[in-house]
Amino acid sequence: MIKYVEQTTAPRYLLLTECAMGDNVAAANPGKEMLRLCRVRCPHMNEITMEDTLDALTYTRQVIEVPEEIRVRAAHAVERMIAIG
Repeated sequence: MIKYVEQTTAPRYLLLTECAMGDNVAAANPGKEMLRLCRVRCPHMNEITMEDTLDALTYTRQVIEVPEEIRVRAAHAVERMIAIG
Protein backbone atom coordinates (compact mmCIF):
# COMPACT_ATOMS: atom_id res chain seq x y z
CA MET A 1 0.00 0.00 0.00
CA ILE A 2 2.79 2.38 0.90
CA LYS A 3 4.58 1.72 -2.37
CA TYR A 4 1.39 2.17 -4.39
CA VAL A 5 0.62 5.56 -2.83
CA GLU A 6 4.26 6.65 -3.24
CA GLN A 7 4.26 5.78 -6.94
CA THR A 8 0.90 7.30 -7.91
CA THR A 9 0.11 10.96 -8.44
CA ALA A 10 -3.42 11.23 -7.09
CA PRO A 11 -3.71 14.10 -4.60
CA ARG A 12 -6.14 12.28 -2.25
CA TYR A 13 -6.57 8.70 -1.03
CA LEU A 14 -9.21 6.75 0.86
CA LEU A 15 -7.55 4.20 3.15
CA LEU A 16 -9.68 1.25 4.20
CA THR A 17 -7.28 -0.84 6.24
CA GLU A 18 -6.26 -1.63 9.79
CA CYS A 19 -5.53 1.59 11.72
CA ALA A 20 -1.79 1.08 12.18
CA MET A 21 -1.31 0.34 8.48
CA GLY A 22 -3.21 3.53 7.64
CA ASP A 23 -0.89 5.43 9.97
CA ASN A 24 2.14 3.93 8.20
CA VAL A 25 0.84 4.84 4.73
CA ALA A 26 0.07 8.40 5.81
CA ALA A 27 3.44 8.82 7.55
CA ALA A 28 5.32 7.62 4.47
CA ASN A 29 3.40 10.06 2.26
CA PRO A 30 3.10 13.34 4.16
CA GLY A 31 2.39 15.39 1.03
CA LYS A 32 -0.73 13.43 0.12
CA GLU A 33 -4.17 13.84 1.64
CA MET A 34 -5.50 10.69 3.33
CA LEU A 35 -9.04 9.99 4.45
CA ARG A 36 -8.88 7.16 6.97
CA LEU A 37 -12.05 5.54 8.24
CA CYS A 38 -10.45 3.83 11.20
CA ARG A 39 -12.46 4.03 14.39
CA VAL A 40 -11.10 1.15 16.48
CA ARG A 41 -7.60 -0.22 16.59
CA CYS A 42 -7.35 -4.00 16.39
CA PRO A 43 -6.40 -5.11 19.93
CA HIS A 44 -4.92 -8.34 18.61
CA MET A 45 -2.47 -6.59 16.28
CA ASN A 46 -0.98 -4.74 19.25
CA GLU A 47 -0.29 -8.02 21.06
CA ILE A 48 1.92 -9.54 18.36
CA THR A 49 5.63 -9.40 19.14
CA MET A 50 8.68 -10.59 17.22
CA GLU A 51 9.39 -13.05 20.04
CA ASP A 52 5.89 -14.54 19.78
CA THR A 53 6.23 -14.79 16.00
CA LEU A 54 9.57 -16.57 16.31
CA ASP A 55 8.12 -18.92 18.94
CA ALA A 56 5.13 -19.74 16.71
CA LEU A 57 7.36 -20.47 13.71
CA THR A 58 9.85 -22.50 15.76
CA TYR A 59 7.48 -24.70 17.73
CA THR A 60 4.28 -24.76 15.61
CA ARG A 61 2.13 -25.52 18.66
CA GLN A 62 -0.96 -23.77 17.36
CA VAL A 63 -3.07 -25.35 14.65
CA ILE A 64 -5.24 -23.07 12.58
CA GLU A 65 -7.86 -24.73 10.46
CA VAL A 66 -9.37 -22.72 7.62
CA PRO A 67 -12.21 -24.08 5.50
CA GLU A 68 -11.06 -24.72 1.92
CA GLU A 69 -13.58 -22.25 0.48
CA ILE A 70 -12.14 -19.43 2.61
CA ARG A 71 -8.53 -20.50 1.94
CA VAL A 72 -9.11 -20.31 -1.82
CA ARG A 73 -10.72 -16.86 -1.61
CA ALA A 74 -7.93 -15.58 0.65
CA ALA A 75 -5.27 -17.00 -1.68
CA HIS A 76 -6.82 -15.12 -4.61
CA ALA A 77 -6.78 -11.87 -2.61
CA VAL A 78 -3.10 -12.35 -1.70
CA GLU A 79 -2.22 -13.18 -5.31
CA ARG A 80 -3.91 -9.96 -6.49
CA MET A 81 -2.00 -7.91 -3.88
CA ILE A 82 1.29 -9.47 -4.99
CA ALA A 83 0.46 -8.81 -8.65
CA ILE A 84 -0.17 -5.12 -7.89
CA GLY A 85 3.22 -4.94 -6.22
